[in-house]
Amino acid sequence: MTVRTKILPQNLNRSERLSFALKAFILLKIAFLVVLSVNTRFVMDEFWHFTQPVYLFDGTFETIWPKKAVGYALFYEFSHLIGWDATSMLIAGRLTTACLAIATAWCVYLCTRTLGAERVTALLAVALLLSFSNFIERGFRLRSEPLATLFAIMAILVVIRSGTDRAKSLLIAGLLSGLAFVTTQKSVYFNFALGAALTIDALIMRSVARAVKRGVMLLLGWAAAIAVYGVLLGGAAMPQVLAVLFFGPAELAFNGGSYYEGLDAFVWQTLKRNSLQYGLVIFGLFVAASRFAKCDSAARVYFTFTLALSALVFFHNQTWPYVFVMVLPFLAFYCADAVAHLMQRSETWYSRAIGVLVIVAVLSTLRNVQYLAHDNRDQFALIQRAEELLEQEDTYFDGIGMIPSRRMEPRLWLDAQAVNNTKSAGEESALYQALLRSEPKLMILSYRTDNLGSEFGAVLEANYELRAPNIMMPRATNNSVLTDPRDRILLFEGVYSY
Repeated sequence: MTVRTKILPQNLNRSERLSFALKAFILLKIAFLVVLSVNTRFVMDEFWHFTQPVYLFDGTFETIWPKKAVGYALFYEFSHLIGWDATSMLIAGRLTTACLAIATAWCVYLCTRTLGAERVTALLAVALLLSFSNFIERGFRLRSEPLATLFAIMAILVVIRSGTDRAKSLLIAGLLSGLAFVTTQKSVYFNFALGAALTIDALIMRSVARAVKRGVMLLLGWAAAIAVYGVLLGGAAMPQVLAVLFFGPAELAFNGGSYYEGLDAFVWQTLKRNSLQYGLVIFGLFVAASRFAKCDSAARVYFTFTLALSALVFFHNQTWPYVFVMVLPFLAFYCADAVAHLMQRSETWYSRAIGVLVIVAVLSTLRNVQYLAHDNRDQFALIQRAEELLEQEDTYFDGIGMIPSRRMEPRLWLDAQAVNNTKSAGEESALYQALLRSEPKLMILSYRTDNLGSEFGAVLEANYELRAPNIMMPRATNNSVLTDPRDRILLFEGVYSY
């Protein structure tokens, strides 16, 4: 008896063989997810999101008024407590976010089963979700979206599993939706999509009263989460905290995309890299639309929710690669349903569907192997070197927040909008004055500091000197050994295009 026959007995039927293959593929993908979370190069935004717990309990909503919701910072506080230095904190953060991605995949399985699919189709939904490059390469990123997406899929799961008209379920779903919103205001997409889905389903049943009841219950749960957020973080200043929560990111939401060009290229990027999966999604949505009138309430709500969310995400004015993580878990069901539909047509179509799945699995796995080259070794080496050069009470500046164990001063996030504003302020800006006084004890150079222009470059050169690649410190009176500027590292090369 061979090893193969021991692992895969001859009496296994076709469904069991497919189930076995899918489980093996899912385990392989989860292993890749964990390895990639530790190995992959960091995007600038990750550092900024992850460094926020440093300031969370240091005057937040007293001296610091963040424009974005800070719920995600509470989550990343655990990683700060686990880690003993900057790199260990970052690794802990990536691993805990990878756990969020795995939990989201588990919720996809539960949603698929709740919607009436058999176990093998639910496994297929998880496998196809993990085959999307955006999910497995972005699902562990240190951002607010992974946590918000988990809350959102838990909300829709509660609704379709416990009943679309059960008051308790709607309140819990609203509470989860509210938690998503205080994690990131971008979750208004989830909130709107769920509210619209429940309302449209009620109106299809020609019950305005039911639509009103659903909306009220959902809104009560949502408001409860936001009220708790306001009380805990604002206290007596709760009205101001809630005002910031609702209106703080408005300018960025409406005009943020104007500071960048060609963001629609990332839509084409995800479609090109996952063309077979998206083809199955479109087919699955058409199949679901054809059955819409005959569906039960849960299936209609899930379909309407997914369709509305897809439109909001894909036509968002800032379609960075990470935003698609918000919708892929919900599209995965229709991807799997399309394959199941093809398999049921005939033996020929079953074979064709298996062929498509094999191609998806091979291409996706090859992509994961290639992505291992997109590593963070240079970033970690720089972070470790900078941390060694800083005393515990020293401040640094990079406009990114690359050292979560230290404080960055000024607390300036150098995105395109901030670069533009800082350059406009010139010598009157807080950054220029800080550099003039040599206040940050260490500067990390990147393309973002380069974008500030010659005026800031001149004051930096006058008051700081190179000590290591990308690292400058205040000029010393001793004869320090300077590093050759040609040794500079491209810290963020290919973070969106690789």
